Amino acid sequence: MQKMFSTIITENGGYADLHMHTKLSDGNLSVDELLMLCKRKGLRCISITDHDNLDSYKLAEEPAKEIGLEIIPGIEISAVWQGKDIHILGYFCDPTNLALNMELEDFAKQRIARVKAIIKKLNALGIGITFEKVHSYCKGKIIGRPHIAMSLVDEEYISNFSEAFTKYLGDGCIAFVEKKGLNPQETIRLIENAGGIAVLAHPYKSGLSDQFIENMVEWGIQGMEVYSPAQKGAVGRKYKEMAQKFGLVGTGGSDFHTESGTYPPGCMKMPYTVVQALRERREKSRAEWF
Repeated sequence: MQKMFSTIITENGGYADLHMHTKLSDGNLSVDELLMLCKRKGLRCISITDHDNLDSYKLAEEPAKEIGLEIIPGIEISAVWQGKDIHILGYFCDPTNLALNMELEDFAKQRIARVKAIIKKLNALGIGITFEKVHSYCKGKIIGRPHIAMSLVDEEYISNFSEAFTKYLGDGCIAFVEKKGLNPQETIRLIENAGGIAVLAHPYKSGLSDQFIENMVEWGIQGMEVYSPAQKGAVGRKYKEMAQKFGLVGTGGSDFHTESGTYPPGCMKMPYTVVQALRERREKSRAEWF
């Protein structure tokens, strides 16, 4: 079976992708399908960072071992700051941590309430979709705006997925409902208390100011994505310099969601040494915490 795949044989060589999604949040592949795709792409290490849940790691741990693919626990948590989503990645969190799982259960309830509020707004605009229809697109516990967008496309209220956000669901649009959740400081503490390390996701895509990133450093963020499809060329160099300036681990990945997307797993060619740097930072941080 191993002959089917390209393999990494050097101790420090190879590539990692630490930002990907499955059907358990807003991706279109199952955990097993994503693992096989990553192996075919020749990746050495991955992290599946589904939104607000760690279920993918529980499903992926043993199958990943069987095909010789290293995997570390990952999650993407949506913090809220002044009405804006701030995505924070957590690596190496203990999937059994009670406090973390209690918060994640609360997040899931809040997501349901938000989706229902958005649907109510859409119904008032004459768009006749139902919660049951939207929920049918959700393959895990995490429901959100992408599932509403899928329903709008399927019911032919819009022509494509992106239009759902530009016309109805995006910030400030007519069906937008502000999200509730933990602030960035609380999210960082939640990740740390679960034994993990917090990393700021795609700062350019999120439209974060340099000053806000500096605030995040003061609040305890340990890393920042610098390998990101939205951060190429001069933009990418800027964030690499910022990470170095603030002493952050520069991480990243494809932010893979679908096979039809532009950026497949491993497209950012992030070296495996980043995984080693994350581990070292985690061990150093844990020694300081305790």
